[in-house]
Amino acid sequence: MGEQQDDSIIIENFSNFLSANGKRKTPERFKILDRVLEFKKQFTIEDLKIAMLDENFPVSQSTLYYTMDLLVDAKILHKIKTTDNAVAYERIEHVGFIHLNCEHCGKTKLVKDTGFMAYMNARKFAAFTSSYYTLNIYGICNDCARKIKRERMNKKNKSKKVT
Repeated sequence: MGEQQDDSIIIENFSNFLSANGKRKTPERFKILDRVLEFKKQFTIEDLKIAMLDENFPVSQSTLYYTMDLLVDAKILHKIKTTDNAVAYERIEHVGFIHLNCEHCGKTKLVKDTGFMAYMNARKFAAFTSSYYTLNIYGICNDCARKIKRERMNKKNKSKKVT
């Protein structure tokens, strides 16, 4: 859990998934998958749509949504809710990582904690077999904390000058 797979294996697995489920292997689906595999962190449909347009490969909104559902069903992507209740996606192999989510700027940093991962992989739950896990920690990143501190200091200094 948490190790990155070779992209060619993921593409082959998706092709096999489509065949096994009687779905067509369209160029659009594989182009979307190629672009999805370039994302190294969480992304939204809007991020993907922009990326597809940047490559001059526009696809319909419905094709994007349907392909994303197929990629989730094929266990290539994981669908998550972001801090602002939007829907985002990330590669399944990233779900074993700890996600540090800044509530101020919205950035997410993936952290690999091998001790925590070993602990979670060894856990047994009564009447339940886990496939994967994700841990989200919410707070403020160092960049935002410094920015907030500077803003507070500037306000404090301005109020001293006024009095």
